Amino acid sequence: MSQTPVVVKAVRTPQGKEDGVFADVRSEDLSVPLIDEILAETGLSGEEVDDLMWGCAQQRGEQDNNLARVIALLSELGENVPATTINRWCASSMQAVISASDAVAAGNRDAVIAGGVESMSRVPMGEGIEHIHPRLAELYDIGDLQMGMTAEKVAEEYGVSREEQDEYAARSQQRATEATESGRFDDEIVPIETEDGTVDEDEGIRPGTTTEKLAELPTVFKEDGSVTPGNASQISDGASAVLVTSEAFAEEHDLEILAEVGQNNVAGVDPTVMGIGPVPATKGLLERNGRDIDEYDLVELNEAFASQSLYSRDELGIDPEIFNVNGGAIALGHPLGASGARLPVTLIHELQKRGGGLGLATLCVGFGQGAAIEFDVN
Repeated sequence: MSQTPVVVKAVRTPQGKEDGVFADVRSEDLSVPLIDEILAETGLSGEEVDDLMWGCAQQRGEQDNNLARVIALLSELGENVPATTINRWCASSMQAVISASDAVAAGNRDAVIAGGVESMSRVPMGEGIEHIHPRLAELYDIGDLQMGMTAEKVAEEYGVSREEQDEYAARSQQRATEATESGRFDDEIVPIETEDGTVDEDEGIRPGTTTEKLAELPTVFKEDGSVTPGNASQISDGASAVLVTSEAFAEEHDLEILAEVGQNNVAGVDPTVMGIGPVPATKGLLERNGRDIDEYDLVELNEAFASQSLYSRDELGIDPEIFNVNGGAIALGHPLGASGARLPVTLIHELQKRGGGLGLATLCVGFGQGAAIEFDVN
């Protein structure tokens, strides 16, 4: 029987703003509801799940101690399901999905829950900068490796104007608003209970955002720059997950197959322009598959910044009409360890709504990497 890796469940939490609705919710408590929801919806028990692969970028403080194993023990998976915490920074949860799919394809696993989480409210980004190896500071100006500065450099080197960035950011907000109001995210979101009530929508979406309003915002990384809080991704809290199984396992357990997992690729780039990472990652994937970019029906690219999103989209030749059709991280947020799986979750559900097709999920990665993976919804 077929060991082809397939996705049978794809879910995520709503995404909260920094110090927002999830400020008092630990990463484990964002993750466990997704895992328990997957088990409840599939009727599977922990005895039928081979592994938990969970991404997290800032593995310190509350997110230390092999976070994935703690999550497994707190969830309905129980102590017999092993777990590993994966770090490829912004692509941590995409790497979890890749690793799960590769393990299934190789016949080493039959069912793996893969995803990731980040609480950027409770484990702030950048606290570990003092621990960077001294020789890295000899190779690069550490200030130039800050995410915002890399976005400024992409804008400068590749000619992405402030106006173009603001127009793109406004469109992301408008698309996310429309998707939320029309219920397009309903099938993928698992509501989260907090002490203040139930959270069932992304917190960072700003209805009514216009290019004109964004043009009034000051730049924050460079005085004469073009990157602002309005055309950059939001610091966020959230989690996302998929259940990857073999095709044979899905058939044996009468599970609906949402998508077949295709090929994947990763790439390294100059860390001072880390935002271009999706370009070599995707080009390598296309070359391996013998595909053309026009064969994809939808593309989800993580909007770390408008500058790198626009450059990557245009350099790859992606039609804007199939690109981040429900908005992206500028509106929805970018919880580092969760975004890499959030992209496939949103992509698969949108392809399902459109009757199927071939989709690409890709993103840039801090310190100069890119990752890409494809999904086929029949």
